[in-house]
Amino acid sequence: MKYKHIHSAKHNFGASFTSLMNYVDNEYVMDELTSIHTHGNDIEVNWLSGHFIPEALATPRICKSIKCWRDGLEKQLASQNVDLSALSQLKFCWPANGRKFMVAIDDRGKNYKIYVNETK
Repeated sequence: MKYKHIHSAKHNFGASFTSLMNYVDNEYVMDELTSIHTHGNDIEVNWLSGHFIPEALATPRICKSIKCWRDGLEKQLASQNVDLSALSQLKFCWPANGRKFMVAIDDRGKNYKIYVNETK
């Protein structure tokens, strides 16, 4: 396990989740997330629990996507020499008035935040 790889591993995971690779049941999941976001809602995916906020707006497509990405999370992180059990938090966040980012906290309490698929 290399703690220095957490930053890039979570960036790669978040960038993939928000990309056109996230295609479920003949639709892009980002289209649904963008719709939720443009209606003024904060969006959060807790990757350790699979919980989506706002829960009331979680469509079957979003839920299916989150499950699929969570199923491969440990393997994807391990391929970048990051142990999932070393993370006490791993979230995708998209504030209503902000940019998309991934945030992680390791078992030492260090915070890692990086914007994904965003331009300044």
